Amino acid sequence: MNVAVFRALQLGDLLCAVPALRALRHGLPAARITLVGLPWARAFAARFARYVDDFIEFPGFPGLPERAADTAALPAFFAEARRRRYALAVQMHGSGELTNALVLQMGAGAVGGYYRRGAPCPDPERFAEWRDDEHEVLRGLRLVARLGCAPQGTALEFPLAAPDWREWRRFGLTAERYAVVHPGSQLASRRWPPERFAAVADAL
Repeated sequence: MNVAVFRALQLGDLLCAVPALRALRHGLPAARITLVGLPWARAFAARFARYVDDFIEFPGFPGLPERAADTAALPAFFAEARRRRYALAVQMHGSGELTNALVLQMGAGAVGGYYRRGAPCPDPERFAEWRDDEHEVLRGLRLVARLGCAPQGTALEFPLAAPDWREWRRFGLTAERYAVVHPGSQLASRRWPPERFAAVADAL
């Protein structure tokens, strides 16, 4: 069984999807799961090989802000997706106004995802209503539960390999004696004020 997960977003958004990917893997242990994402996410798919088996680069789409759309590459992208004959495609990229139609063009046997109340719901059995006030982790788990994959916890993960530990040692860091503060966000609506990051850093 081939399964595609469409989430062409940045690192934070993909990390928040890890519990949903874990539930998907647990619920469909024999499935071949492909992440459809931005070019950088090839490394994410490799790091999370326990949940993701393959990767397809998404060339962008008019109206989606994550990357400039390479419209010339879109026909080949959709042709490749249809060639793979996905039994299920999961639209995990936003509320669905643009992305539901996009994922439907991938030609999967079934499609699951999100829809806004009042908007068309492509499949009442496999689509979950989008809730703006819902935590991203819980939103993803609610969607995959609708697809028959029970949650396997809400914990986030970031597996480390030998090269990561070598890089860590080069920095001269000591376990449990440092903290990392990563201020900022791609979207202004998600940016916390700098003085609050400073307060957290001072407290640490």
